[in-house]
Amino acid sequence: MGKLKYIILTIAIINMGGLNCKEVYLPPVIQNSPHFLVVDGIVINGNDSTIITLSHTRTLNDSAPATKELNAHVSVINGTGSEYPLTETGNGQYAAAQFLLNAGQQYQLKIITSDGNEFRSELSSVHISPPIDSVYWNQDSAGVHIYLDSHDPGNNTRYYRWQNVETWEYHAAFDSYLIYIDENNIIFRDLNNQIFKCYQMQVSPSIAVATTSRLTSDILNKYEVIFIPAGSEKITAEYSDLISQYAISADAFNFWENLKKNTEQLGTLFDFQPFTEFGNIQCVNNPAIKCIGYISFTTAQKKRILINYKDVNSWNYTPYYKCSQDTIRTDLVSQVFQPAGGPYFYSLIGQTLDTTHTPVYLFAPVPCVDCRLHGGSTIKPAFWP
Repeated sequence: MGKLKYIILTIAIINMGGLNCKEVYLPPVIQNSPHFLVVDGIVINGNDSTIITLSHTRTLNDSAPATKELNAHVSVINGTGSEYPLTETGNGQYAAAQFLLNAGQQYQLKIITSDGNEFRSELSSVHISPPIDSVYWNQDSAGVHIYLDSHDPGNNTRYYRWQNVETWEYHAAFDSYLIYIDENNIIFRDLNNQIFKCYQMQVSPSIAVATTSRLTSDILNKYEVIFIPAGSEKITAEYSDLISQYAISADAFNFWENLKKNTEQLGTLFDFQPFTEFGNIQCVNNPAIKCIGYISFTTAQKKRILINYKDVNSWNYTPYYKCSQDTIRTDLVSQVFQPAGGPYFYSLIGQTLDTTHTPVYLFAPVPCVDCRLHGGSTIKPAFWP
């Protein structure tokens, strides 16, 4: 799921009393910003999983990551009080494999935090998302733009939200065919241990919402869901974007649209409008305790698009590495792999002959050989071509 961002304006005022005397003013909001509960997620009805993430806001001068809310009890309840629990899966996430909700009933999310406070979202109807008609892309000098078309023939949706899960393949500088264990134990690297090709995945942090409320027909044409800047690593081998489309309410649209403006269009200090809408979740035992987030109940429609690096032009990618390889005589290889037993700074690539036809090993620094050090995984996604 996408990450919910809560932005509070930081203002530094400099005393102009002297060229060498500068006093930085820290507003009270920086030092005393409350740790609001942040609820991020969508309750999905039908054949898809629901993941709700609970965390807390930080003070503006706190460089540590946002803290996650652990050991909470999260569930979906209907208007008659029937309760459907989510399971804690770690790192502040709570999940359910599938909900089968009744479109004729209203539902709300219930959260009991570890400190005993109870939060509930407003009772909401289940929205039905129309299918995505098509997904396509084009390239210009700035990069690659991914678009979609969608429509609701019944003119009932009007308000849309999308989430994007991007996955891309990238490569290390050199492909290693050997594994050094010790000087007497150098083995061939099989496919199960390859470290040249990796896959990276991220949920796009961008907020994507749109409305057709001012149009006669509920039709979306060429809505841009993702932009990939020219030269991005994402399109250096194979790229995938899995687009999920959700029908939402007018109030949910307004919440996400306001949040989008405050996180992506900050402008200057003079045209910035602080985000003040908290969403549709309240603390029922103490209304003074605030919660940030908007929970929608809806179905999901998905489409995936794949882009191969051969399909883009003049991409001009600059690799994340600057690498060179070197050689060492096979009888001296242990000199490179010190200290004995590792960890080693270098990794073997392969074996060849030098100009004198002497057997040598090719080697390079580990970050140039092991793609996992760049953050990805060597496990190939099931949907990968």
